[in-house]
Amino acid sequence: MSDYDRNKFYPKKQIFSTRHTTTFTRGFSTVKSEGSYSKFGKDSSSKDTSNETPKKQPTILIKTREPTAEDVVASPKRIQKEEPASNITIVPSVKENEVLTPTLKQMTKSAKLIDEGIFSTESLQEYVQENNDFLVVGVIGSHGVGKSTLLNLLSHNEVTEEIKRTVFKSAKKDVEDDFGDNVKILTEHFEKVDIKNGELEWTEIFKIQTLEDTESSCNATQGIDFFITSNRVMFLDCQPFMSVSVLDDLIQSESKRTNLVSEFIPLENSGEIQSLQLTAFLMSVCHVLVVVQDWFFDSNIVRFIHTAEMLKPTISNPEDELIEHFPHLLLVHNRAQMEDFTPAKFKIMQQTYKMLFHKTKLQMRSNMGLGSGRIINYLNKENCGSPINLYLIPEIDLDSKIMYSGHPPIEDLIRRLRAIILGATKNPLTHIQLTEKTWLVYCSKVWDTVKKSSFFVEYTKLMP
Repeated sequence: MSDYDRNKFYPKKQIFSTRHTTTFTRGFSTVKSEGSYSKFGKDSSSKDTSNETPKKQPTILIKTREPTAEDVVASPKRIQKEEPASNITIVPSVKENEVLTPTLKQMTKSAKLIDEGIFSTESLQEYVQENNDFLVVGVIGSHGVGKSTLLNLLSHNEVTEEIKRTVFKSAKKDVEDDFGDNVKILTEHFEKVDIKNGELEWTEIFKIQTLEDTESSCNATQGIDFFITSNRVMFLDCQPFMSVSVLDDLIQSESKRTNLVSEFIPLENSGEIQSLQLTAFLMSVCHVLVVVQDWFFDSNIVRFIHTAEMLKPTISNPEDELIEHFPHLLLVHNRAQMEDFTPAKFKIMQQTYKMLFHKTKLQMRSNMGLGSGRIINYLNKENCGSPINLYLIPEIDLDSKIMYSGHPPIEDLIRRLRAIILGATKNPLTHIQLTEKTWLVYCSKVWDTVKKSSFFVEYTKLMP
């Protein structure tokens, strides 16, 4: 490098370092006064620098001040961080309370649990919860004995006059015959509802057989209906066994018969086999099994119960523990007459059932009948022998003015029957403790086991 170039370069470097420090310590306004370096302040050369200082003063972040409206619009995230901590803790406390008290829907009408051989629980998930204190009650019986009628009475906490008018529809028969079909339609409509607090509330939880169903020999219940009360009692209403209408439905539809029962079962035996499968299923998943009859006594019903108990498969578990569950068997005689409440007739009824069920593993001596003497004084152990689970419900005629005083009224009998069922001992269904939701899972496993069991196919070989 030549001396000329060296003298030309070093002075400018020295001047640049000196002027660079002064300009950046004073700002771009001082750079503007230097003629050779006005390019650093070219953007601010047309502005008045004396008025810019107070405008930039509020931008100091070190100074603590109250947020203005412009700051809220400009930077809402920064203002949210500056809020006190007490305002932030209010939101989680509300959410915690909502989680601790979840809203559970209450059922107002029964839903299908098993329909056409298909087990369905999708519509029931919103009504069950993680609760292990529940009771399962199943009801079986032949055609038209009053199974759904009894369940409608037990599902309500109190039997009112409106409920009695809804359930016992036979009381309107004379009115229908006298005034024709128009009155019949109106009475059927108003019998299904109860006007309470200006709203219509359904009282017919389980579908009851109508006069048309009786004339056409059709059953109102198909499969198994499910209903859970606010007291966490699950009622299961089963279709009638040994029903001609069930067999006729299977004969008409071959695809339905293949889906419900095995294809190896003869057509004439498919109706009874289907009823045996449903009864065996209820014996495995219920704490109390109620058998409803309307007269004393039918030997075919006794044979049917023994057969279902014999064919009931044992449910296996991962731990290979064999625990066979047998529910309480409660015999209910509906439409009982006046003489059925006498000690002599009631004693004969108890002795007959003791002889017929002396080898059964079903629990029949659970002190759930009228023979204990706690409900009717003269029906006690001294007059009628050792009690079994036998209960009587009298025949009701709401239009009759004659009231037999030999037994309590229907309201008291239903109330005591509900108390007896609620106080039944809940024997464990499996080797583990079940909740309402896991009970549905267990029911699905039991139904698959029952449908795949070879016992029912082998039993058809012994049938006539």
